[in-house]
Amino acid sequence: GKAGTTAGWGGSTVSMKALPKPMTLNRQKYRHVDRVEIEDHAIFDRFLDAWRQTGAMRYGYLYGTYEKDTMVPLGIKAVVKAIYEPPQESAVDGVNMIDDPDAATVDEVAKMLGLQKVGWIFIDLEVMADDASKYVCSRGPDTYFLRGNEAVLAAHMQNQHPSPCRECDEGEFGSKFVTVVVTGNDKNELDYVAYQVSQQGQDIEQAVGILEWTSKPDKCRVALSTQDRYVPAVFYQDVSEYGNQTTHSADPYFPALYLVVSVNGPTFPNESNPLFSKSFPIENRMQSPQGPDQLKSVLNSSDMKAIRPTGQLKCVSDFHLLTYLAVNHSSILSLRDDKEGLKAICKAVAARDSGLLTDVLQRPSWLNLVAIIG
Repeated sequence: GKAGTTAGWGGSTVSMKALPKPMTLNRQKYRHVDRVEIEDHAIFDRFLDAWRQTGAMRYGYLYGTYEKDTMVPLGIKAVVKAIYEPPQESAVDGVNMIDDPDAATVDEVAKMLGLQKVGWIFIDLEVMADDASKYVCSRGPDTYFLRGNEAVLAAHMQNQHPSPCRECDEGEFGSKFVTVVVTGNDKNELDYVAYQVSQQGQDIEQAVGILEWTSKPDKCRVALSTQDRYVPAVFYQDVSEYGNQTTHSADPYFPALYLVVSVNGPTFPNESNPLFSKSFPIENRMQSPQGPDQLKSVLNSSDMKAIRPTGQLKCVSDFHLLTYLAVNHSSILSLRDDKEGLKAICKAVAARDSGLLTDVLQRPSWLNLVAIIG
């Protein structure tokens, strides 16, 4: 239109200068997290057990801490101390995510333990038809590292977990939230790899409705402009077989690879001193469900006697047990009471203080729970 204006979006006149500028996707050369470390191999093995028993895909959230990574100058690593498995409908070829009514409670328990949600993990394994000990390699530079729908979901989760930044006006920049995939590698061995989505990927996803996944696993799609919404042009750059840089239009598809940033790991420490034990059943599993009988078994364990404070600490230091108590018995063990409630128990577990825990377990709240469960 005249004077640098155009009409058509929502029937209103819009200044050309106000329209979003075209974007060119570049492969991100930096990352917000340098490495993923799983504190104990048993954490990973217990998660993988669900697939071993059913053959169905599974996902979970990684809880842990961000720490200095001495293997990389100025590096940061995400240290995973527990995997929480939310409600889900699992199948051999996918997972249907279900709203988790306990999500806020689990986050609160993690916070009381000094932990936070640092990422998510999912299983994508297929056994080879001619050798049950080997796995199909479906991911790589010639196909995809993350499928389009996985990249869009990862970008969404990263936007839900931004990193604090004092240098930014908004107080946030990027995200340290990681994605871990359990899959078959190019040697047809079981492998686990970590990724993030680029900052550009986060920005596009945050503009709700622009970034879309498609039935093509290696592609994402840019939504088309409509009468009510203007979508800027998106381009991506590549290097031709002759070494020349070429620019392509995402019209409307572009390779999901342009959104993916590789992260080192997951690795495991040479000497493990995990915060949590692994005896209580994992939540939302049909094969070995949680319940009063499993809690009773813990409460009646010989290690739970007051004369064995170290044994008590080992029994209670279980992330799945603590979240079970928070979800099902918060009326007895208050999440707010730092003297004898679950908050006090979590404080003792986080500090690895057997003496403090023994004192809490001799108070009325815990004794009432023991009496009720029997």
